Amino acid sequence: MRNISDIAKYLGLSMLSKGLSVSPLKLQKMLYYTQAWYMVFFGKYNTLFTENPQAWVNGPVYPDIFLEYKDKTNDMCEHLHAKDFDCTDDTVSEEAGKLAKTMELTEDEIKCIDSIIMLYGSKSQNQLIFMTHAESPWADQRKGLSPFDYSQREISLESMYHYYKARYEQNHSQDNEI
Repeated sequence: MRNISDIAKYLGLSMLSKGLSVSPLKLQKMLYYTQAWYMVFFGKYNTLFTENPQAWVNGPVYPDIFLEYKDKTNDMCEHLHAKDFDCTDDTVSEEAGKLAKTMELTEDEIKCIDSIIMLYGSKSQNQLIFMTHAESPWADQRKGLSPFDYSQREISLESMYHYYKARYEQNHSQDNEI
């Protein structure tokens, strides 16, 4: 099991190394999607980290990561930079590689994370927010709340796994019909 802070840093560094923008808000959604799809591809009980996201107003949020990155920018929508991940522009890729080794990520895990970054990383934070709002793991935990109500309701790993596994199977079965 890896530390969520290390995974967040790895995602941020990997996104920057690919020329993708990353903000504290976008980093939250990337953590969420990475965890969800990781479980789909590596098994329901195989997670990158143990924390469950909470169903906040702007989508899934991991409170510890929120606290870690909230003061790195003036607001949660501003872009993070290499210095916010304790490196320079010239060492972003190298630092991501070192962190992958420290966390003992396998080649398959790195490929999985990279594919998630390529799928979701080019989207804006607002697109990612709207996407999570349209998906049942977050929406189910917001039932009964107004759009701006504060909430610490947790989104279960179980609901994430089942939702994204069903999406994968639906998409995969459509591919076989063509």
